[in-house]
Amino acid sequence: MRRMFWISALLALAAAVVLTGCSRREPAAEPEEDGAVRDHSDQDAPKTFGSSIVVFFECEFSAVELAEDTTLEQAVYRLEARLENGAVKASYQRLIPGGDETKVPFRESHAFMRKISQIVASHDLAQYNGHHVHVSGLPAMSGASLSVRNADRESIDASDNQDNFLPIAAMEELESLFAGGIKE
Repeated sequence: MRRMFWISALLALAAAVVLTGCSRREPAAEPEEDGAVRDHSDQDAPKTFGSSIVVFFECEFSAVELAEDTTLEQAVYRLEARLENGAVKASYQRLIPGGDETKVPFRESHAFMRKISQIVASHDLAQYNGHHVHVSGLPAMSGASLSVRNADRESIDASDNQDNFLPIAAMEELESLFAGGIKE
């Protein structure tokens, strides 16, 4: 009986030694240099988006450095809406650098998602699908990001933390739509 115990203990010890010797340790990643550009864009990403209703929408964009005439405040906007259990759950967030932050959740009807679908289509936001650029060392959000899914499971995903690729008219319409949702 004692002999079995010692054999089992030795086998367990040998297995532990072998397993710890097999694990590879990755060298610590060196921090990226400020200004390093990583472009993970997918040129083959679909540039069309079907006509079915949007079921998920998330968009963040900066209007802080807009030089053109616009109805947008110099702020960073985060707009979200999702169709869940037959209802639209949405939120409107506006952050003015060095100032106020507003985040308001609200509920809407399906018509809200149809309006988002119309804005996506009228400004051909699908053309940005697959665009993903990241520049290290930049302050928080100075570009734009967009994630949209429709009922047919088609999607648009794009992001750029340096350049805002969204048309001003699209940003104005989206901000107006969401701001209207929180006023009702």
